[in-house]
This record gives sequence, C-alpha cells and structure tokens, in this order.
Amino acid sequence: MSASGPVWPRPRWRDSGSEALLLWFVFGDFDAELRIDAQRYRTRGTPSGVEVVRYVNRNLAQWEGYPLAGTLGRLLRDENARLFERASNATDCMMLRGSVADPPDLDGLRDLVGSIAAMTDLGAVAVVDPQMLSMSEAGEWRARYFDKDVFVARDHVLILAKDDDRNAGRVHVHTRGLRKFARADISIRNVPKEMMALAGQLTERFAEFQALGGIVEDGREITLEGAPGAMRVHRAGALDDPQFNNVHLALRWPD
Repeated sequence: MSASGPVWPRPRWRDSGSEALLLWFVFGDFDAELRIDAQRYRTRGTPSGVEVVRYVNRNLAQWEGYPLAGTLGRLLRDENARLFERASNATDCMMLRGSVADPPDLDGLRDLVGSIAAMTDLGAVAVVDPQMLSMSEAGEWRARYFDKDVFVARDHVLILAKDDDRNAGRVHVHTRGLRKFARADISIRNVPKEMMALAGQLTERFAEFQALGGIVEDGREITLEGAPGAMRVHRAGALDDPQFNNVHLALRWPD
C-alpha cells in the first residue's frame, strides 16, 4: 500500500468472513539464487499467509495435486501441447500458495503479480493458474497481468459457457476464480442459446462487483432487460466442488 492508500483498491469492500485462496505454479529453469528487484517489479514481497516454495519439477510430479497431471493436466495439454511439454521438461517449479482473510484491498495480489512477473524474466517458461484452468507462456502472462499495472477483474476470472446437463437445449454460464477474492463464483443455468451474450454480461458484472469487494446477498432478486422474468440468487455448493473449486451463487434463467 502506498502512503496515499492502496494502488489496487476494493471500493465496494465489505468483509465476507471468508478467505481468499491464492495459487499459481511457475515452471522454468531458474538460477540457484532467485533475486527479485522489488522496485522494478512493484512488489513488497509475499503477503502474510502465502508461501513461495521451490520444487524440483520431476519430484513435484509425484504429488497428487501436480497441475500437469490428472484432469487439469489433460485440459492444459489439449489447450497447448507445445507449452505443456516445455513446462513438463522444466527443471524447477515455483509454487505460490496460501489463504488470506478477505482483503480490503488487492495490493497483496499486486505483489504476487509482481513476483511472478520477475520469475518470467528470470527463467520461467509457463505460468499455471489452476483456479482459472489456464496455462500461459511466460511472456504472454507478463504482458497481460503486469505490464499495464491496472487491475482488471476479467483477467483473473474465467467465464465458461457449455451445454446445461440439467436443462436440455439450454446453456450453463459460470465462472471460476472468484475464490481469489474471497467471493462465491457465479452459476446461471437454463440460459437459452440466443441469450448467452446477455447472461455472459451479467456474469461479468457480478464478477467485477465481487472482485472489487461487493457482496451479492443470498435471496437477492435480479431483473435483466431482455430476460422474460426475474432471477433469484441462492448460495450453493462447497469449497471442494470440482466444477467451481468454490461455493457459488446459483441462478436460473427464467422460462
């Protein structure tokens, strides 16, 4: 935080009583001693509650939670097989992991973005964000998250749209990644295909509102121009729900 206040503020913040989960894996070939220029990379170091641990990649690969294995690994390989192989063959993996009480500002996230950006200049080849089911080439990650030094909620939250397995012919629009902000993810079921863009816009607004600290109350009624009726928010799920890795706000598009 600067003397004049946070650089990445949360102007809508109210304490949710939950914890923010922060988790990234950075694959690369690093020098024995990793020196990060704090001023250059706009970081004050690692926030309290978050640890940065260096692993030999081939040893970490035996761990059950290894991000290049299992369902996530298959997804990342399918997305970019060449980058997946580079990450798999890297010597090192830096894991940044921890939980912090619902933060009143996002300067701790900014610190971690700076630390990861430094790693992209010090030998990283790929950055994996399991909460967003994503793997980025190191330079692309730096350009998206670090170079502009502006918080954009959409950069940190994944919005998905797929066939709704509970409502034939309809679409399920939902997020992943809002646990970074100690907030529930968003799930809108029963969306007509011609309304996907509208549902996506609503989801993005909810995501930004929550990332900036807002809380969507359980039971809140939502009306949306273009929708045939109102929707009501219901808190659902659990932190170990594999679809979200989080609790979520469940809405059903009106018939």
